[in-house]
Amino acid sequence: MPHVDLLELPYFQGISIDELVTLVDSMPPVEFREGDYIIREGENIPLFIVTRGQVAVEKMGPDNQLRTLAELDAPTVLGEIELFCELPAVSTVRALSRVSAFIMERSTFNLLRSSHNQAIGQFVFNVARVACHRLAVADQILATRPSNEDLPKMREDELAKMKEG
Repeated sequence: MPHVDLLELPYFQGISIDELVTLVDSMPPVEFREGDYIIREGENIPLFIVTRGQVAVEKMGPDNQLRTLAELDAPTVLGEIELFCELPAVSTVRALSRVSAFIMERSTFNLLRSSHNQAIGQFVFNVARVACHRLAVADQILATRPSNEDLPKMREDELAKMKEG
């Protein structure tokens, strides 16, 4: 895996070098080739911290075809929804180029969190900040939908489906 200054990634801001070493020691590196599926919707997955490459986030549409929702460049995280909400993968992610990442298993995350590891607390805050930006974009896209659509009802229905699944 190529050298990446993890302290420069937004997910590790505010974390000391010693704390970062502890985190990285618990996260094995992984590589994907262009076209590889990193995540498949419905699977149980770890958190991926992508340090190099580009990915497509895809979701099954009502026509049973995968629709590309986003193309994300490194650095980015994948699987934060699944990690924090303890859900199976809510989307499929495919490598658009060669991708390098670190993996944080849920068990590792839970162990670090239960031990009150300061770095994991800062990491969660940083991931939440990035996730909030993504949510703001999604809300902006929803706001452009036709005005006759009942967006609160659509959101409620989707949440109900998630709770059932």
